[in-house]
Amino acid sequence: MRRRRSSIRCGGMDQLVRLPRAREARIPTDKLVRYALDLTHERGRHKARVFGSTLGISSADWRYLHDQILEALPEAEVRGTRITPFGVSYEVVVMIDGLNGATHPVVTTWIVDRGGPPRLTSTWVDIP
Repeated sequence: MRRRRSSIRCGGMDQLVRLPRAREARIPTDKLVRYALDLTHERGRHKARVFGSTLGISSADWRYLHDQILEALPEAEVRGTRITPFGVSYEVVVMIDGLNGATHPVVTTWIVDRGGPPRLTSTWVDIP
């Protein structure tokens, strides 16, 4: 699937698109603890391994990652959007300062349904 960079042309100037209601965004604890940072999860274990090796973040550090994402989210640019049967999906990249002193871009995906606040659906370290 090809993603498009989101920007709005306004008076000849590009304006960054931000996640709607980003300050109200919700991150389900299980999405971090039992998926993205879970070394035993069938699909999440690869993400967990990369979070650990690049940022020094493990499942025990889920609250740290949670807070880092929510802190960076309001100023982050939307990288892509999709209309899904569940609502509008947004892809946003945030810079995360790891517990090991390294900083890396982390992709976050969000769903906004029926005007509710954004809810995290996935996250991974964006390694080129």
